[in-house]
Amino acid sequence: MAITIEQQVQLSSHTTMGVSAIAQYVARIDSVEVLAEAFAWAKKNKVAVLVLGGGSNVLLPSYYEGLVLLIGIKEKLIIHENEHTVELEIGAGENWHELVEWTVEKGWIGLENLALIPGSVGAAPIQNIGAYGVEVEEYITKVQYMHTESLELCWIDREECDFGYRNSIFKKELKAKAIIVKVRFKLPKDAQIKADYESLRHFLMHQGIDEPSQQQIFNAVIQVRQSRLPDTQTLGSCGSFFKNPLLPTEQVDRLKTHFPDVKTYPMPDGYTKVAAGWLIDKAVGKGFRKGQVGTYDQQALVIVHHGGANGDQVHEFADFVQSEVSDMFGISLEAEVQII
Repeated sequence: MAITIEQQVQLSSHTTMGVSAIAQYVARIDSVEVLAEAFAWAKKNKVAVLVLGGGSNVLLPSYYEGLVLLIGIKEKLIIHENEHTVELEIGAGENWHELVEWTVEKGWIGLENLALIPGSVGAAPIQNIGAYGVEVEEYITKVQYMHTESLELCWIDREECDFGYRNSIFKKELKAKAIIVKVRFKLPKDAQIKADYESLRHFLMHQGIDEPSQQQIFNAVIQVRQSRLPDTQTLGSCGSFFKNPLLPTEQVDRLKTHFPDVKTYPMPDGYTKVAAGWLIDKAVGKGFRKGQVGTYDQQALVIVHHGGANGDQVHEFADFVQSEVSDMFGISLEAEVQII
């Protein structure tokens, strides 16, 4: 089937921030064959290409001049299973939370702490998504991508993905050179579940749950996330807008002399993670608003769109937040959201 190219398409419904954004061209991708056709068309017509999965971690401009690819490659395969583990091959267009829900239903352990993270499976390794003490890199074994120049399909092992905190090779050396089409996961069936993350532990304790099951962890993560993050069906958001800064421990010790209640998390190699939400709360505040954009009233790390704004206005507000935090603490916040 020949590829269909749509023109002048409104993308507000394709991102969780929900800002008004028009794409010059759009192609809906449901197979690697159509993906290759799309790149060939873009090359022939000399237009830029932007890949959009679940649209949960991206801020679009009011107009994108080029071709936007809406990735909808669906596949859920069990490629190997024994009494201890299962190996899965998942299409990039599958919904992330639905994948987590499926693995919990099957009793395959590992992804339950990552429940309710918006977006698609293909975005998970790019961002190395993480929550409540778990990062997805722990369970990824391989990633398949299409090279944007050669249009070849390539597999890359986890070790080659260069995973870091909200980072990977797909945001560095392979940025704009690789379009993820499949991800492989290896999940244990009899591993210890992870329930020691502070907010998760407190929630379970208040529920009177001492030894939670996998299903209880899954349910708890959903409830904790819903209490802290907006429903993107009613309030536009990309979740956490900024990364928690990783700072030398000596710098954090100096910070604590002025702000003893700063929320921090010790990390390996002499670094300490500082809670960006705490910094923003002190510098700007929860529920602070400029026009139709502001911080969420339950979590200052989340920038929300109340409707009627465009990406440029959200970007301006993010710049304002960064400036206020820098002025108060001398710390530069880095956006976790991809700003186009």
